[in-house]
Amino acid sequence: MTENGSLICPVCGHSLMRTDKQFQCESNHQFDVAKQGYVNLLQPQHKKSKQPGDSPEMVEARYRFLDEGYYEPISDKLNELILKNLLSKHKTNSSYKVTDAGSGEGYYTQRLERCLNTTTRSETHLNKVECLEFIGFDISQRAVKASCRRSKSIQWVTATSSHIPVASNSQDAVLSLFSRIVPDEFSRILKQDGILYVASTGPNHLVELRKKLYQDVKQIAYNPTSTLSEQFTPLEQNLSSNIRYNIIIESNQAIHDLLLMTPHYWRATESAKQSLQTLSSLTVTIDIMLTGYRLCPQ
Repeated sequence: MTENGSLICPVCGHSLMRTDKQFQCESNHQFDVAKQGYVNLLQPQHKKSKQPGDSPEMVEARYRFLDEGYYEPISDKLNELILKNLLSKHKTNSSYKVTDAGSGEGYYTQRLERCLNTTTRSETHLNKVECLEFIGFDISQRAVKASCRRSKSIQWVTATSSHIPVASNSQDAVLSLFSRIVPDEFSRILKQDGILYVASTGPNHLVELRKKLYQDVKQIAYNPTSTLSEQFTPLEQNLSSNIRYNIIIESNQAIHDLLLMTPHYWRATESAKQSLQTLSSLTVTIDIMLTGYRLCPQ
């Protein structure tokens, strides 16, 4: 039996040890590893429904859409910013640990893992980084199962951001990409010199799609800083990024997949959604803010 690293028991909080088919803590709480490779650490009392999170249709829509590369510039910029942090810390750290909180079907997590692992293998000045540990968790078991198709070296977990089964003060980086922000838990699992990256939407994000769904389109950006201000302070401007570009979606399937990825699928009327079925192409604006934060000094 070997210690997994950062995962902790969701019942008692002790470190989890892993065998090939199971995680176990010193209090003998046991959690089976599913055949796909993930472990379910979501406790029944933390679920509001039998199958919380995205539906199978939403998961597969996101999987298809992201695999088309439409959001690749967002992933590339995130990887660049995280790599800057790794480069700045490699002289003092022999390991680098990342948790993706609300990892969905694993697109961003897997691309970041590949980027950092490729860099540490190819760049001799990073040879001090001996261990890269990646954890991706989501409340949707369906999404976590899909994540396992992307990577077998990331530890995928079913869990919720309100009760993260990760050891305190253990993570170098936490990601919250278009997902729920829980400042208390993010600050708990981060090392004092760790960083948090949040992806949020700008005022023009998917504005063309929204104009086809609603008569009154409001240009309102979500600013996560107000939510995080008590525990976190924004990083320097050059360590955050506004990402703006246009994409041309050239199939009705991809347009429908994009709709399924967004809250607009639930908010728009049926007639408005049906109007999208007549479209064979659509140009939309991508407007995303990647904001980096560090813990406020204690």
